[in-house]
Amino acid sequence: MKNLNDLIALLKVEIARPEKEVAFHKVIEEIAQFYMENLGLKEEEIAIFLANDEKTILSFAHPAYLINSGMIPINSTEATAAAIFRRGGGVLDNNFQQQRHLSVFEIIPTPDKVVKPLWKMMGALIPAEGEKVGVIELSRRAPVYEDAGEDFMREELEFLAGSILKLGFFIKKVMPSNFRGKIT
Repeated sequence: MKNLNDLIALLKVEIARPEKEVAFHKVIEEIAQFYMENLGLKEEEIAIFLANDEKTILSFAHPAYLINSGMIPINSTEATAAAIFRRGGGVLDNNFQQQRHLSVFEIIPTPDKVVKPLWKMMGALIPAEGEKVGVIELSRRAPVYEDAGEDFMREELEFLAGSILKLGFFIKKVMPSNFRGKIT
């Protein structure tokens, strides 16, 4: 599904499900799939972080293999996701390993059992109904920089920010209260 309007139509159906936990997982997966298809990314290159009710921590909602890996304090000075959440603006960095950042999640092997640092990254705030819900980060990961693929372009960051602005509503509608990682 590469069309934003098609995704929105699907998400409208999903948020109407009586099983909110199922709807939550489906909404997160469909949004991740949308960015994978539109930007040629792999599942481990889509990170969706959601804030708890107090807006003090961010937890992984995607990818699945990182859901129980830990939380990021929103006041962290090293976590890019925390900085995006606090400032509200987008980030695009095609030399990400050159920047000071929280790298602990990068040393966790991906599902194919390979450690793949984030070489290139862009991220945006996930807003919904006047509230900060979380952060989405899209990356290019590989064992070495030469295998990381093309640079992200400013137009792609604009696409990310514009589309997540419309999709955040659906995440908020099905997000469990006081989300903290795995909910099952």
